[in-house]
Amino acid sequence: MSAFTIKSEITQTHSPLDKLFDFISDFKNLDTILPHDKIEDFKYNGDECSFNIKGIAAMKIKMAEKRPHEFILFSSNGLSKFNFDLKVFFIGNASDKGECRIELVGDLNPFIKVMAEKPLTKLVNTMAHKLAELELEK
Repeated sequence: MSAFTIKSEITQTHSPLDKLFDFISDFKNLDTILPHDKIEDFKYNGDECSFNIKGIAAMKIKMAEKRPHEFILFSSNGLSKFNFDLKVFFIGNASDKGECRIELVGDLNPFIKVMAEKPLTKLVNTMAHKLAELELEK
C-alpha cells in the first residue's frame, strides 16, 4: 500500500464559516457537495452515510472528529480496498466569510494510486468549490 494526501484548492466562502460548519456537520447535507454525476444511492443516518461512486465502489463514512468552526474529520468505515480520511477545514473567523479546503488522506495500491490521483483531486476540488458556493442565511 502507498500513502497519499490530496489537498483541494483553497476556496473563498459565500457564507459565514459557522453556518457552513453546522450545515456540513449534518450528514443529510453532505450530499450537496458531492458530484452528482459520480455519486449514486446516497443514504445517511446519525453519524454516518453511504453512497456508491459510479463504476468504482461503495463508500461508507462516519464522523470521526469535529472541532467547531475549524475542521470536520470523516473516516471511511470498514472498506477493504480503500480506507481514507476526509478532512474539511474552515479557515478564518467563525462568524465571517472565510476560506475552506478539503484534504483526502489514505492508502492505496501503488498501481491504483497512479490511476486514481487525478479523479480524486477533481473530487476534492469539486467538493471544496460546492461548499464555498453555498449561500446560507446569516
